[in-house]
Amino acid sequence: MIKAFQLLYQNRQSVSNIQAEEEIRAFIHSELLDEFTHPRARLGIEKKYSLAMYRIKNSKLSDQQQKLMIELYKEEYKKLSTGYKS
Repeated sequence: MIKAFQLLYQNRQSVSNIQAEEEIRAFIHSELLDEFTHPRARLGIEKKYSLAMYRIKNSKLSDQQQKLMIELYKEEYKKLSTGYKS
């Protein structure tokens, strides 16, 4: 899972240091909230989720890896959209 995630975001230095699933989930959480963007330029979580799905589906990941990444993003998206706190 970690290798697949690193392949998906291979140009990001912070991703190359990830060593655990919880770190992946934290990154996805921040990515969906668009925390890496200036507040005035942030996109909504629906748009960020859509962009993530596009990125995954058009990646060079195997079908199995894509399914795994999609599932992770779905879980984090659901938590954010329902206000669930883990």
